[in-house]
Amino acid sequence: MSTAPSSARAEVNARKRAAAEAAVQMVENDMVVGLGSGSTAAFAVEALARRHRQGLRFVGIPTSQNTATQAMAAGIPLTSFGEHRQIDLTIDGADEVERGTLNLIKGLGGALLREKIVAAASHRLAIIVDGSKMVDRLGVRTPLPVEVVAFGLEVTGESLEVLGASARARIVSDRPFVTDNGNRIFDCDFGRINDPARLEERIRRVVGVVENGLFIGRADPVFVADAAGVHRLDSARAHRGTPPILVVMGVSGSGKSTIAEELSGRLGWPFEEGDSLHPAANVAKMHAGIPLTDADRLPWLERVAAWIDGQRAKREPGIITCSALKRAYRQTVIGDRPQVRLVYLRGGRDLMTEHLSGRHGHFFPPELLRSQIDTLEEPEPSEEPMTVDVDASAAQIADTIIRLLGRSVTVSEGAAAQHSETARTL
Repeated sequence: MSTAPSSARAEVNARKRAAAEAAVQMVENDMVVGLGSGSTAAFAVEALARRHRQGLRFVGIPTSQNTATQAMAAGIPLTSFGEHRQIDLTIDGADEVERGTLNLIKGLGGALLREKIVAAASHRLAIIVDGSKMVDRLGVRTPLPVEVVAFGLEVTGESLEVLGASARARIVSDRPFVTDNGNRIFDCDFGRINDPARLEERIRRVVGVVENGLFIGRADPVFVADAAGVHRLDSARAHRGTPPILVVMGVSGSGKSTIAEELSGRLGWPFEEGDSLHPAANVAKMHAGIPLTDADRLPWLERVAAWIDGQRAKREPGIITCSALKRAYRQTVIGDRPQVRLVYLRGGRDLMTEHLSGRHGHFFPPELLRSQIDTLEEPEPSEEPMTVDVDASAAQIADTIIRLLGRSVTVSEGAAAQHSETARTL
């Protein structure tokens, strides 16, 4: 019999183990650690058990009965939310990881509700995967698990199909799959998921749904192991100030709102249309084709800054559009707020004119574009802008911004190969 399949499995397991070993290095003494579920998370539990035997002091909160059994057998001390309301770090696997955003699909193992409860209570969620789990968009390789109550199962399934899913009740060994919480699971094929934040919100509104396997904006970092080694991917939240707030700037017609909405849908961050904060007098002047003065703009810029400060006070990320044409305007909006990052959408006059000609129902007339271009002071390097040319689609521009926000570093080269060799010799 061929040994190729078993060899391939051993290689994948070696990569999972390498990613797990990298992630558990984040655990420090006296931490409360969330213990994930599934085959990949099991390697993290093994590594944590070894570190515990070596003297590392920590307690764990498991996300499933299987994980609890494994942890207790390995000697890891367990605790509960009764003793600890907050978790310092959770280490878990994922079924899909979207490049750039680090959004996840989880739940093929059936523990998605407990996994999301633990993730929501965690200061950080470290995800460990092998390279096969990385995708450009969620939903292209795996269905989306949705946990539902058993009562009215058929009605809930029909409601999920109304949202565009092909919903299939999970069956294991010819019997309905039952979660640790006594619920059922639908595996829902939505195809390519372009707006995961909106889809998550729509699924949550379905009566009978308990939780779904979309984990939006929760993972940071992700450890990916492939043939080249282990790579640590930091999310868009990896920023000098946390959580980050994006000011999307540029002249009218640069696509600020469209791109900000795309970013909001991909990242799951709140979005505010800066133009909606203009005083009525400003709107009337622009309707009449009269350029705004600095004095006109000041109350508007102060409202933009107030929205940003509101997000900072709530410690929530956010995205707001603001033309922010002059450096003095940007000083009002950004100032010394470390959380704020400037995204400059750059394009030529002809392209901006083309965009404006296709826009309807907006108070800004195309005739004022010349005044904006004359006013524009492009951001200087000292402002640390993310400058993106707008000669591509909104989705491509959003991809670029998300990539610039995050980070990727190689933790160890050839680590997976080393673990594979170790596994073959044991």
